[in-house]
Amino acid sequence: MNKSSNGRLNALDIILLLLVNGKTTGRTMMQEQVFLAYEEVVKDYSEDLLYLPDKFGPFSSLVGDSLKYLRNQGLIKVINRGEGHQTYFLTEEGKRKAEEISRKLPDEIRNALKNQKISWDEWDTKGILRYVCRKYPDYAINIEEPELKWE
Repeated sequence: MNKSSNGRLNALDIILLLLVNGKTTGRTMMQEQVFLAYEEVVKDYSEDLLYLPDKFGPFSSLVGDSLKYLRNQGLIKVINRGEGHQTYFLTEEGKRKAEEISRKLPDEIRNALKNQKISWDEWDTKGILRYVCRKYPDYAINIEEPELKWE
């Protein structure tokens, strides 16, 4: 994938790096996993993804647009299973691009991203949202489900 002009990871890169470690099911889950990858693993290597608080937690239009771009370029495949229930995974070309990006990262970042992805995949959408709301409360101000916030 093309790096930004400053050599830092962008939303396209981070999505590919997540998906090389396994599929992601759901638009909200994808937004949350990219947010957490950015905040907790690759922030020092990445452009700002411009996340804003939204009714389903942190939301970045860059991530949404990047998913469409990656799909149109044949780097990811999306299986639709109803409204908001897409499953995202890499195509063979997407795997090649993701591995190319991954090789440029320090081992500790690559391993941390892999381990975190495995952990995040164990959560359902409410679980990951609860974690994000509690750890990053500035992004929870517009959440429509108050039980996800601290009481």
